[in-house]
Amino acid sequence: MKQQVSRRRFTKLAIGAAVVGFNADQRSWVTQASNTARPFDRLPKLDGALLLDEASRRAIATDQGKMFHRVPAAVLTPRSAQDIVAMVQYANHHGLKVAIRGNGHSRYGQTQVEAGVVIDLRSLNAARLRTRDSADAQPGAFWSAVADATLPRGLTPRLFPGTCLALLTVGGTLSAGGIGMTSHRYGALVDNVTDLDVVTGDGRFVTCSPEHEGELFDMVLAGQGQCGVIVRVGLPLAPAPSNVVFHELTYTDLDAFLADQFRLASEGRFDGQRGTMKRGESGAWTFVIEVGKFFTPPDEPDIRALEADLRFASAAAPARMTYYDYLFRFETRGGLAVDRPSPFITMWIPASASRTYLDSVLSLTPVVAALARFQGVEQISCYPLNTRCFKRPLFKVPNEAQAFALWLFRSVKPGDEAALSALLASNRELLAKMTAAGGKRYAPYSMVISPAEWQAHYGPEVWRRFVTAKAKYDPNRVLSPHPAIFGEN
Repeated sequence: MKQQVSRRRFTKLAIGAAVVGFNADQRSWVTQASNTARPFDRLPKLDGALLLDEASRRAIATDQGKMFHRVPAAVLTPRSAQDIVAMVQYANHHGLKVAIRGNGHSRYGQTQVEAGVVIDLRSLNAARLRTRDSADAQPGAFWSAVADATLPRGLTPRLFPGTCLALLTVGGTLSAGGIGMTSHRYGALVDNVTDLDVVTGDGRFVTCSPEHEGELFDMVLAGQGQCGVIVRVGLPLAPAPSNVVFHELTYTDLDAFLADQFRLASEGRFDGQRGTMKRGESGAWTFVIEVGKFFTPPDEPDIRALEADLRFASAAAPARMTYYDYLFRFETRGGLAVDRPSPFITMWIPASASRTYLDSVLSLTPVVAALARFQGVEQISCYPLNTRCFKRPLFKVPNEAQAFALWLFRSVKPGDEAALSALLASNRELLAKMTAAGGKRYAPYSMVISPAEWQAHYGPEVWRRFVTAKAKYDPNRVLSPHPAIFGEN
């Protein structure tokens, strides 16, 4: 049975003693039976539970990168925003660090904390329609729950993540940024938020929006949990299409692929657009653009006419399905290894540098590249971006009109330290080339870097705002000690 501290009482531990507080000197939770405990404040009353058993703490001590392992002192499974207010205030009073976790989709230990408290937001998972123009979602709601709450009413967010909707939580995605197949039109997921409820690092509950507490709003979205914990998200809605027609265009020429990707994104011909680069058994690369148009029968668009002037080598037969099925078609797709060290990296490359940069990526041998396989084929995911659509200050994009989003899903066998070390060195080299070319990193898949590198990433003006916000909203540096953006706490 899990040991926990729940509402109105403290559950007895196996030794028969109740947990009553945290010993900041010994960095451990203390029971009434402890002979060495010094005076301390009692734990707050909670609607949810504070899990103290070893199994719960170890289960949450890693993320999907499988490279970092930090065991917390406790895991909070909140049932209300007030639970988070109470625990963050308690952490401030007792010198505890607090990590914020959705589904643990980070790769470099950002959602972990040693001997602190992990807030597991998955217990706050409701999504509901608020008005005909907006929805509310709790931070632990998966994007699939948002779709289920809105689509039956004929409404949809303008943008969903471009992967399995049941893998990503709303709060986790918005703390990072998030892009999808309609990002060429609507920017990042953090650009598609109306308002937030936030618990700041000093334990205050604040509702913010662009018009009210605008600086907090800006510093929480894509803020990696540095200034506050998202506890509610307002999402703008639009009428949902009923159907989608889409298919894949295959290229053998990289220049033609890139030119058509950027041209289509700039013109906005298609509603959905994404790219894939695939290496076959022979070692040759092919390049695929998937394009889709939304419609309501019987007014189906002529997808062939929209692509008549493109330079692809071949085209698959168009597929037709409901908008709901289109969004959920990745749910059963396999291929990504989840039980092995996976130092993924993601970056935004300026359009002018994309061709040269891709040469350095595509020339990596299969052994060095260590790319994940989907249905047995090495693949790299990519998206064209119109940077004018990305407006949140902490979601940094290159200083050009267009950029190329590149996702490298890399992994090694468990226990192969030499291979992991070589892969991390390769990542650092690729990211250095990206930075030299004027690119920007995607924070959750960006490696462990120094505060000076973070400062260079954000630039002087945004960095000044971020430092000021951290000091204002989390003055004791309680929240999200990793990735140590502002140095070791």
